[in-house]
Amino acid sequence: MCRKQKCGMAVAVAVAVWLVTLWALPAMAGPVPSLPAREQMLGLLERKALHRDRVDWMTLRRDLAATGDPERQRRLLAEAINRATAGHGGWMSAEELRDRSRRTEHTAPVVPAAGATAEPGTERIDARLGLVSVGPYLPDLGLPRELQRDAERRHAQRLQDALWRQDDGSRCGWIVDLAENTGGNMWPMLLGVGPLLRGRVDGPDVVGYFFDGANLQSWRYREGAVWVGDASLLVPDNATRRLRRPDAPVAVLHSGRTASSGEAIVLALRGRPASRSFGTPTMGYSTGNVPLTLVDGSTLLLTTTVMKDRNGIGDGSRIVPDVAAARRADAMRLAQVWLLSQPACSGKPAAARWKTGAGAQFP
Repeated sequence: MCRKQKCGMAVAVAVAVWLVTLWALPAMAGPVPSLPAREQMLGLLERKALHRDRVDWMTLRRDLAATGDPERQRRLLAEAINRATAGHGGWMSAEELRDRSRRTEHTAPVVPAAGATAEPGTERIDARLGLVSVGPYLPDLGLPRELQRDAERRHAQRLQDALWRQDDGSRCGWIVDLAENTGGNMWPMLLGVGPLLRGRVDGPDVVGYFFDGANLQSWRYREGAVWVGDASLLVPDNATRRLRRPDAPVAVLHSGRTASSGEAIVLALRGRPASRSFGTPTMGYSTGNVPLTLVDGSTLLLTTTVMKDRNGIGDGSRIVPDVAAARRADAMRLAQVWLLSQPACSGKPAAARWKTGAGAQFP
């Protein structure tokens, strides 16, 4: 970990980080940026993109100057963005971004009743376990920042309310379902699952990092709020409320659709005491984007950092689960078997080993 005085990554930049999957926001579509915006975009990519050394910027500028064909310009810019951001960054006109934000459904948490199914076709959830599904959250970047922040707080509060409604003293373990989380803004997601992150009341408050190649910038869950470095970022309605059993084990479900901010939450829970992940490898966009408004009102999603877990582990690629399960129903079943085998649920010694399914073993 870098020492505080040597962590040069500005908090002002980190708090603006916005994560989104490329397939959800195509790198280039529709109109091309204006010439001034294009030059601004190229300068930002050349100076700050995570993989800027993969692009021949002089040749790109020459090729762009040599063509008046908008389709070829779009293709050249898309290829450059794709290489410089390893497929995670993108560009959208102001109108496209607004339209897509309006169409994006802000997925509400799934809160099953005791003994209910997680979703049609899956096995039943044991009444002793709690379940919160954390879906994608794509804000409207065209709104004033204050309204965006209010929407983030409301989304985080809905997720926390899902926890509080189930936290009646009977839950001995939790399932956090990120299998369909394709990305968006990570901060309301992080605050929403915040009560589960530390693993015990006095657990470490750092749950992850951004790494720009030189410096680490921490994500924290402290005093009931989300912090970036030493700056408080997002606070719930009631920051003093705590889970009845903060040390209860947590099973995390993820899949090949889990991407970007979804992967950030996977990493935030990785390394937590009494936690384990189930499913298939994530999509592999565990890097951080900063949304930057260009002079023509369009937005460049600039990939600048790699995400790491609380132990400083992470390389921006796919996250492999602790327990492989190709089918969602199998991941849900194995997660429940593991949770119910833990001392908090069974009272059995932590050293006991449990076996189920196709050779899966649980300590």
